[in-house]
Amino acid sequence: MSETTREIPGLRAMAIVRWMLLVAIAALAAGTWWTYVLREEPASEGEARFYCPMHPQIRSATPGTCPICYMRLEPIPDETTGAHDHAEHAEEPPPSVEPVAVMLTTERVQRAGIATEVVRRVPLERSARWAAVIEAREGARAEVRVRADAFVERLVVREPGVRVRAGQVLAHVYAPDVLRAAEELRVARRWPAIPGAEHAETPPVDAALRERLVLLGVSDPDIDALIAGSSRTVPLRAPIAGHVTAIGATRGGYATPETALFEITDLSQVRVVASASASELDLRDGDAQFVSRDGGDPIALALELIEPRVETDTRTARVRFLARNPDVTLLPGAIGEVRIEGTTSEQLVVSRDAVIDTGESRYVFVAREGGLFEPRRVELGALIGEHRVITSGLEPGERVVIRGAFVLDSESRLHAALAPSEAGE
Repeated sequence: MSETTREIPGLRAMAIVRWMLLVAIAALAAGTWWTYVLREEPASEGEARFYCPMHPQIRSATPGTCPICYMRLEPIPDETTGAHDHAEHAEEPPPSVEPVAVMLTTERVQRAGIATEVVRRVPLERSARWAAVIEAREGARAEVRVRADAFVERLVVREPGVRVRAGQVLAHVYAPDVLRAAEELRVARRWPAIPGAEHAETPPVDAALRERLVLLGVSDPDIDALIAGSSRTVPLRAPIAGHVTAIGATRGGYATPETALFEITDLSQVRVVASASASELDLRDGDAQFVSRDGGDPIALALELIEPRVETDTRTARVRFLARNPDVTLLPGAIGEVRIEGTTSEQLVVSRDAVIDTGESRYVFVAREGGLFEPRRVELGALIGEHRVITSGLEPGERVVIRGAFVLDSESRLHAALAPSEAGE
């Protein structure tokens, strides 16, 4: 018994579709291979004037498309001319547009949130608080050195911080050159007087030798003691009264003129250095007091100098004061603040938000009738709290914009920029 073979419905159609897909895939692969591998780039006649921005190596003398990404070829920019034009444009600053008057409707004023206030004179009490530090004055320091090589025999002041008076003995040194000059002076005094020596042009020998000892740093009482032979060492004395702030001498040590054996600082008067804002320097004539961070009573100050320089980072200037310090309560390195209480006077002020400062000019917008807002340059004074003092440019009773001024500034500059083009049309 034979079985009859029956054909499955749709099998032939599926085979045809399968072969069509295979042929399409093969054609696509062959085209891609020919495009990227076998196809040679079209020979460009003449100098290349077009290129692909995505693939700069693709260049052509005629317009066309990139064979890789199929983007349209763009003209090759002239590098020399482009760089030159770019440099010229980079050097030229953008033109400055001065603000002009702007007229707004009531609806636009309300929508922009513009608010105004009346320019007025108000009594203001000016005061300042400046951070300050205590420093020793340069002229209040003195160093004790030997003027000839010596050996330190004995220390009288052994620790820094001791308060000494002017002329007080700090140490005793053995100086061979000083003792040799003192011995020569002792011998010269034993010589008999030469007749007529008082009429000679040259000074007596003993006077010259004594002057030599003075130049070696020996005082008159110490010279007399060396001549009498009562001492074989030379005392080192404090040149000024103050506190010993540094000791470089050691017992038995060798000292030269380059060695600073003692440093003495007079702290009876100290310097207070404050950092003041440049806008507050006019308060320097007020009553200044120093208040230490550690507490204590305020100490009166006297203005010494305002250094003619403003720090670029902090925009502050160094103001130097002098303070009496008889009890040595103010020590170098201590910090605090300088308080200056100014006087109360009437000043023409506006809100600080009313002023637009571009760095080149400072102006406010004055509100006129009919919705007109007029920019006006002003001269500024000190900033006191939320008020800015106006020295010129405004009159009492005028109204200035205190909120929405930057919106007006943008609108004003836009009108100023469009005015030349509208006039040209």
